[in-house]
Amino acid sequence: MPPLKSRLEHYPMRNALFSGERTALIAPTQGRVLEICCEADRNIPYYSPWVTDLAIVCLDGPVAPVRYQSNDRGLHIELSRIGADAVALPFPDAAFDWAVSTLTLCRLKDAAAILAEVRRVLKPSGAFVFLEHGRSENPTTRRLQERIHDLWIRVGGCDLDREIDRMIGAAEMHIESLQRYQLGQPGFLSAMYRGSARRA
Repeated sequence: MPPLKSRLEHYPMRNALFSGERTALIAPTQGRVLEICCEADRNIPYYSPWVTDLAIVCLDGPVAPVRYQSNDRGLHIELSRIGADAVALPFPDAAFDWAVSTLTLCRLKDAAAILAEVRRVLKPSGAFVFLEHGRSENPTTRRLQERIHDLWIRVGGCDLDREIDRMIGAAEMHIESLQRYQLGQPGFLSAMYRGSARRA
């Protein structure tokens, strides 16, 4: 990956403001948790002792064999690298209590397929929590996102114009809570969607 594109893709996750956002998002999770991501290690420190098993599915980079590890708190972690072209998750139906996504849906080639899979592997009582950036509510910012859309996919590696709440709803999940807000700058990259959803 070219150095500029790599820095642009990783910028939001390294933003100091994002640490508190991740803490608030992930704190309620417990039991068996699925995380879909493009960077496999970013959220591990934020999981509480109430999480017994964490399955991380990385949807970027090369496909690799499954790895098993434990962190210093005894959290059992299963890391699957299934590649950017994946449209299915390697788990049975209703396998997880929670699913987590942070700054991932903007970068997926087939986000609709992966969201449908998230719904499939959640238990009927399970919840999907998400922290994503996407299409802004601000008309001026939205027009800028539209103008630079194609360029940003090439140099920034993500789709600025995705309506995250509609994507989740289209996957037959009901959004229970949703916050829309601006987190830092630049504005076109920082229109946030934070919330939770359950199987409809």
